[in-house]
Amino acid sequence: MAPATHRLIGRDGLLAALDRAAARKVTIISAPAGSGKTSLLRAWADRPDQRYRLTVLRVQRDQQDAQQFWLALLDAVRHASATDGRAEPQAATPDFNAPAMVDRVLSELADAPGDIMLVIDDLHELTSPAALSQLTQLLVSLPPHAHAILTTRHDLRLRLHQLRLAGELAEIRAADLRFTERETRELLDASGIALSAAGAALLHQRTEGWAAGLRLAALALAGHPDPERFVAEFSGSDRTVAEYLLAEMLDRQPPDVQDLLLRTSLLDRVNGELADLLTGRPGSERILLELEDANAFVESLDPQRAWFRYHRLFGDMLRLQLRRTLPAEVPALHRRAAGWFTSQGHEAEAIRHTQAAGDWPEAAQLLADHSFSLTLDGQAQTMQALAGAFPPGTDYPGLALVRAMGDLAQGRLDEAAAHLAVAETYAETTPPDRRRHLQVAIASLKLSLARRRGHLASVIEQARFLASPVTGPSDEDIALGSDLRAVALMNLGTAEAWSLGLPDAIGHL
Repeated sequence: MAPATHRLIGRDGLLAALDRAAARKVTIISAPAGSGKTSLLRAWADRPDQRYRLTVLRVQRDQQDAQQFWLALLDAVRHASATDGRAEPQAATPDFNAPAMVDRVLSELADAPGDIMLVIDDLHELTSPAALSQLTQLLVSLPPHAHAILTTRHDLRLRLHQLRLAGELAEIRAADLRFTERETRELLDASGIALSAAGAALLHQRTEGWAAGLRLAALALAGHPDPERFVAEFSGSDRTVAEYLLAEMLDRQPPDVQDLLLRTSLLDRVNGELADLLTGRPGSERILLELEDANAFVESLDPQRAWFRYHRLFGDMLRLQLRRTLPAEVPALHRRAAGWFTSQGHEAEAIRHTQAAGDWPEAAQLLADHSFSLTLDGQAQTMQALAGAFPPGTDYPGLALVRAMGDLAQGRLDEAAAHLAVAETYAETTPPDRRRHLQVAIASLKLSLARRRGHLASVIEQARFLASPVTGPSDEDIALGSDLRAVALMNLGTAEAWSLGLPDAIGHL
């Protein structure tokens, strides 16, 4: 299967990268499960022009015994270097001498003819600290004609800094192993799957180039009656993908880490403080950093490594598990997240989580309160997307105002006028502590509407209403909020400039 996999995928650039890396003394291939580490090694090893004599050891699952590891490694080296092919396996002894075993493996490597490549696959399964320390001694002492390639799901404490400083350590990581969009199309074509260019691009985006995700999708797509629809709906909650991620990623984590991943999966991005809030425990930042270091589909978003996100498919699977295992807690988790984002000034995210909690009246009020600030921040489209997320046929005070703003931005003046009329009706029954805020917001938008329609009389009417409360020094004016005040003054000044009231216009603008 290895040659066929290489032929189908045609990843010549990646094979060339491994060729360059293999020229160094030690190469580490570190990437999550299903990234194609073993497939890359097999394709590289099977090349007809391979110049290295290969000795390959795949570490057994959860290998804790140092002696068993070293006996297996010695047998692999002796088998690869023996010219008569009759190397006898070594037996275990009660008095295992690790340093002597390291010297024996080095001696076998030194005596091997030609260039020899020591390949250790799935090194993350070696859980013996003593064996890893001894392996470091082996790697830094390799004979001149011997090289090593190690594959692992996460970085190991091998202390190879001397090799790195000497330029003798090469690394191939998850980013290098990801399929490109072109390779994704080639894989689909080779599998006989007819998919549009847009569909292939969407599949690449959903999988983020993760090899296992692409292969599982290709298997499901084969013979599917509607490939475009399948790709549009494909996610980490797909049964085969979810089973793989559950077994290979989530179930391997300790219970506290699983709990953190599940509770924070409802976030687009997470930091330590927010994770502490959702889990009710301190120490989340350390766990997130360790997960990123472990290639556990957790990726930092900033140079300071303070904010993190989850791989799209992994996040989908986590949210599925969250709904399965903690369904009653999901709304409360969204409310906690909304409160935190509100306190940090991230209004759009706060509104999204309030909507996700099902608190529609509160979400509508938040959106209305922050609609002007979102507009000033260049997030008008985000604001309209949030407005469109409310259930069809529902309406709340403030939503009409938000929809009127969107209509004005799109030049739909009649629709804007209709929504403003609805907003005025709501203003009459709004509690006094919010009524003034809503009235000024409506007047500001009506002024903008009148200006765009060329209705001078309406402009003057709204300008008179706005002039005193918006520009005056009263306590009520100060309470309107700086964003609403800024938009009102901007509309007022623009209308005055348009109607040649230049001195006032200059002052208000």
